[in-house]
Amino acid sequence: MTIETKKAKKSAPRRRLAPEERRAQIIEAARALFSEGGLERVSMRNIARHVGITQAAIYQHFEDKDAILFAVAERFFVQLIDRKTKYDNPALPPVDRLRLAMRNYVENGLANPEEYRLVFMTDAPGLRRHAPANLIKQEGAGDASGIQPSRGQIAYSHLQELVRELVENGHIRKGDPETIAESIWAAGHGTVSLLITHVDFLWRADQLIDTQINLLMNGLLPDDSPARDGA
Repeated sequence: MTIETKKAKKSAPRRRLAPEERRAQIIEAARALFSEGGLERVSMRNIARHVGITQAAIYQHFEDKDAILFAVAERFFVQLIDRKTKYDNPALPPVDRLRLAMRNYVENGLANPEEYRLVFMTDAPGLRRHAPANLIKQEGAGDASGIQPSRGQIAYSHLQELVRELVENGHIRKGDPETIAESIWAAGHGTVSLLITHVDFLWRADQLIDTQINLLMNGLLPDDSPARDGA
């Protein structure tokens, strides 16, 4: 390589990323830094340095650290929503759809342990918009309030709607659909958080997940439900 070629190579400008690419790069860098050092130890300057841009430049994409954390959470819930196609099949018996929805939640959490810890095991303002809220219980409520529901709220609304359908059609025991949905979520969260936190415990993960789901379903299903046979 000639001296002129070396000079040309050194002086070649770096490709300018499109805004969407830069945002994705920032989100991924922040996810890694949050997971390694915790939220408190990570600053906008740290994230900008990790990405290779100035601190001023990062503010062109996100107003603060909470906004980046929210974006990390949104990406996690987009993955969860995308997996909904596994059970969102009208041809499946409604109870089977609920079983698959439960397993889908656990599998997504286990596949993304770092994001799960950030989203569900961290108390931060940037995550509070993902908390279930009344505005997601009615179609179009987000438009009326001027605040669109987050991906986390949308994901949770899918569980709420499925549970409400099962209760109304007598497939599971009568009860408050919102409380039942919360109980299902709590059971799933307990399973995921134990498996990703206590990694040295000799879990039989598949058996644990199946047993947890079966125990929960047996509590929800009427005594004469044929769906209890496989529990």
